[in-house]
Formats: sequence, structure tokens, C-alpha cells
Amino acid sequence: MLDDSHEGTDGKGIWLWTLAAGLLLFVMEFILFAALVPTDWTRQVSAKELTSLVDAVGPAQADVILDRAVRWYRACFVRTGLEAWSYHVLVPDQRMAGAGLEKLADSPVWPWLAGRVQVVWWSLGQACQRLAVLLFWWPFSLILGVAAAYDAWLRRRIRQHGFSYASPLIHFWAVRALLWILIGTLMLLVAPIPLPATGVPVGVVVVAVLLGLVLANSQKRL
Repeated sequence: MLDDSHEGTDGKGIWLWTLAAGLLLFVMEFILFAALVPTDWTRQVSAKELTSLVDAVGPAQADVILDRAVRWYRACFVRTGLEAWSYHVLVPDQRMAGAGLEKLADSPVWPWLAGRVQVVWWSLGQACQRLAVLLFWWPFSLILGVAAAYDAWLRRRIRQHGFSYASPLIHFWAVRALLWILIGTLMLLVAPIPLPATGVPVGVVVVAVLLGLVLANSQKRL
């Protein structure tokens, strides 16, 4: 009982650390890329990623994924007024010139700031698209997840009949690998690099293998 309680406490601590570290790295990455990534580069990334998506799933499915991403983006940022509000607050328009602040409105800082705001919204739009791509593969992910869990259950049953023990070392490193994959996935949502659409099923296979190792080597009974 003491071991189970201690293991549960450690597990909660690991997941809380993962969540905090992932959010911190995500915010740092978002701020860094918003300040440094050129707007021309974002267009190139979008074009390459779209080409990869069409090649991987076909034009029809790519349109479905893109339509879903656009709906999410509009629902979260356009209809709520957040996108328009950010430009209204951060980028001057004719109102500033009309208020007698012509010199301030003509400052070269504003075009640069407008480009940064554009990069921020591009990053959020790209994140919506990548989430839509992840959602597209959910049937494949579900099948592999169930298969991994069933395989882990079989291996545990075989181990019980053979009087062998689970490996705490394999369990330890498999859990940590899953946590780092979770953090990496969060960071890749807004990464300004073209991501291949075929990377999702490959990642799902890796996660399924690690999940099987975690379940098969868990110290608790399934």
C-alpha cells in the first residue's frame, strides 16, 4: 500500500512537472518566434506544409482538414474579436494621424510590429491546422492504442504464468519518453518549420510502442 501511494504521488508530480515545463517552453518559443521569424518565411512554411498534406492524404481530405482548421481559427480568434482587437491596439491607423500624431504614426517601428502581429496570428492558425491533422489520424491512433494495451495485457499474463517480473527501468524510461513526446508535440504546434503530414502516423506508432511498454511493465495489475 505504501509503495502504491508513493508511486501515485510520484506519477502526479511527473505529470504536473511535464505540464508546467511544456507550457513554459511553449510560451518562450511563441515569444521568440514572434519576435524573430520573418513574414516571408511563414508563407514558405505554409506552402510546403500544404503540399506535404495534399501528397499524404489527397486533395479531398486535405480540404476537409483545412476547412476544419479554418472553422476553429475563426471561432476562437475572429468571431471573438481577438484578432481585430490586437491590430487595433498594437498597430496605428488613420486615427492616430488625425489626432495630430503624424510623426508617431510614420515611425518605422509600426510596420515591423504589424509584421510581428501577423506572425503571431499565422502561428495560431498553423497550430489549428496541425491540430486538425492530428484529429484526422484519430481512428488510426485508437486502433494502435487498443492493440498496444491488449499486447501489454497478454505480456503481463504470460509473465505471471512464468513467474517473471516487470522491469521498473523500462517503465521509467518509457514514461519519460512519453512525457518528452508530449512536450515536443506542444512545441511543434507553433514551430515555424514545415512539418510532414506523414510524421503524425509515425509518431503514433512510437507512442503506441511506448504505451505498450509502460502498461506491460507497470507495477500495478491491469
